[in-house]
Amino acid sequence: MKRNTLIIMTDEHSREGISCYGGVAKTPNIDKLASSGTRFDRAYTSSPICVPARAAFQSGQYVFNNRCWSNAQPYTGTPTGWGHRLQEAGYETASIGKLHYRGTEDNNGFNEELEPL
Repeated sequence: MKRNTLIIMTDEHSREGISCYGGVAKTPNIDKLASSGTRFDRAYTSSPICVPARAAFQSGQYVFNNRCWSNAQPYTGTPTGWGHRLQEAGYETASIGKLHYRGTEDNNGFNEELEPL
Protein backbone atom coordinates (compact mmCIF):
# COMPACT_ATOMS: atom_id res chain seq x y z
CA MET A 1 0.00 0.00 0.00
CA LYS A 2 1.40 3.36 -1.02
CA ARG A 3 1.33 6.09 1.59
CA ASN A 4 0.90 9.77 0.99
CA THR A 5 3.98 11.74 2.01
CA LEU A 6 4.21 15.46 2.67
CA ILE A 7 7.64 17.07 2.95
CA ILE A 8 7.79 20.65 4.13
CA MET A 9 11.07 22.44 3.56
CA THR A 10 11.42 26.00 4.75
CA ASP A 11 14.38 28.30 4.78
CA GLU A 12 15.39 31.63 6.17
CA HIS A 13 14.03 31.07 9.64
CA SER A 14 15.19 29.22 12.72
CA ARG A 15 13.57 26.75 15.12
CA GLU A 16 12.09 29.71 16.99
CA GLY A 17 9.68 30.16 14.09
CA ILE A 18 7.77 26.90 14.72
CA SER A 19 6.06 26.11 18.02
CA CYS A 20 6.58 22.30 17.85
CA TYR A 21 10.31 23.06 18.18
CA GLY A 22 9.68 25.28 21.20
CA GLY A 23 9.47 28.46 19.18
CA VAL A 24 7.43 31.51 20.05
CA ALA A 25 5.30 31.54 16.87
CA LYS A 26 1.94 29.78 16.98
CA THR A 27 1.90 27.14 14.23
CA PRO A 28 -0.96 24.75 15.12
CA ASN A 29 -1.26 23.13 11.68
CA ILE A 30 2.45 22.36 11.40
CA ASP A 31 2.40 21.17 15.03
CA LYS A 32 -0.43 18.74 14.24
CA LEU A 33 1.47 17.36 11.24
CA ALA A 34 4.64 17.05 13.33
CA SER A 35 2.83 15.15 16.09
CA SER A 36 1.92 12.31 13.72
CA GLY A 37 4.93 12.40 11.40
CA THR A 38 8.69 12.67 11.42
CA ARG A 39 10.44 15.75 12.73
CA PHE A 40 14.11 16.45 12.24
CA ASP A 41 15.58 17.66 15.51
CA ARG A 42 19.22 17.79 14.41
CA ALA A 43 19.02 18.86 10.78
CA TYR A 44 21.22 21.52 9.27
CA THR A 45 21.61 23.15 5.90
CA SER A 46 24.35 22.15 3.53
CA SER A 47 24.57 25.73 2.27
CA PRO A 48 23.63 29.12 3.75
CA ILE A 49 22.41 30.22 0.29
CA CYS A 50 18.83 29.29 -0.67
CA VAL A 51 19.23 27.87 -4.23
CA PRO A 52 22.20 25.62 -3.40
CA ALA A 53 20.47 24.48 -0.19
CA ARG A 54 17.33 23.52 -2.13
CA ALA A 55 19.37 21.72 -4.81
CA ALA A 56 21.24 19.78 -2.13
CA PHE A 57 17.97 18.87 -0.44
CA GLN A 58 16.42 17.58 -3.68
CA SER A 59 19.51 15.81 -5.04
CA GLY A 60 20.78 14.45 -1.73
CA GLN A 61 24.22 15.67 -2.79
CA TYR A 62 26.51 18.21 -1.24
CA VAL A 63 26.94 21.43 -3.20
CA PHE A 64 30.45 20.42 -4.32
CA ASN A 65 28.88 17.30 -5.91
CA ASN A 66 25.73 18.77 -7.48
CA ARG A 67 27.62 21.85 -8.74
CA CYS A 68 24.90 24.32 -7.72
CA TRP A 69 27.33 26.75 -6.10
CA SER A 70 25.28 29.93 -5.95
CA ASN A 71 21.87 31.37 -6.73
CA ALA A 72 23.03 31.55 -10.37
CA GLN A 73 23.20 27.73 -10.75
CA PRO A 74 19.71 26.22 -10.34
CA TYR A 75 19.01 22.50 -10.01
CA THR A 76 18.41 20.92 -13.43
CA GLY A 77 17.42 17.41 -12.35
CA THR A 78 21.01 16.18 -12.35
CA PRO A 79 22.12 14.45 -10.25
CA THR A 80 18.79 12.71 -9.78
CA GLY A 81 17.21 12.91 -6.36
CA TRP A 82 14.51 11.60 -4.09
CA GLY A 83 11.71 12.90 -6.34
CA HIS A 84 13.03 10.71 -9.14
CA ARG A 85 13.12 7.69 -6.81
CA LEU A 86 9.50 8.28 -5.84
CA GLN A 87 8.50 8.51 -9.51
CA GLU A 88 10.35 5.26 -10.24
CA ALA A 89 8.36 3.61 -7.43
CA GLY A 90 5.11 4.69 -9.10
CA TYR A 91 4.27 7.73 -6.97
CA GLU A 92 2.78 10.94 -8.36
CA THR A 93 4.96 13.79 -7.14
CA ALA A 94 4.25 17.50 -6.92
CA SER A 95 6.40 20.44 -5.91
CA ILE A 96 4.57 23.46 -4.59
CA GLY A 97 6.48 26.65 -3.94
CA LYS A 98 9.65 28.39 -4.92
CA LEU A 99 12.40 25.81 -5.36
CA HIS A 100 14.48 27.61 -7.99
CA TYR A 101 14.74 24.75 -10.43
CA ARG A 102 15.89 25.80 -13.88
CA GLY A 103 12.52 25.06 -15.45
CA THR A 104 9.72 22.59 -16.00
CA GLU A 105 11.40 21.38 -19.21
CA ASP A 106 13.94 19.60 -16.95
CA ASN A 107 12.96 16.38 -15.18
CA ASN A 108 13.39 17.64 -11.62
CA GLY A 109 11.71 14.59 -10.11
CA PHE A 110 8.20 16.03 -10.01
CA ASN A 111 5.20 15.25 -12.17
CA GLU A 112 3.85 18.70 -11.43
CA GLU A 113 5.57 21.92 -10.36
CA LEU A 114 3.44 24.76 -9.01
CA GLU A 115 4.81 28.17 -8.09
CA PRO A 116 2.06 30.14 -6.40
CA LEU A 117 3.97 33.42 -6.56
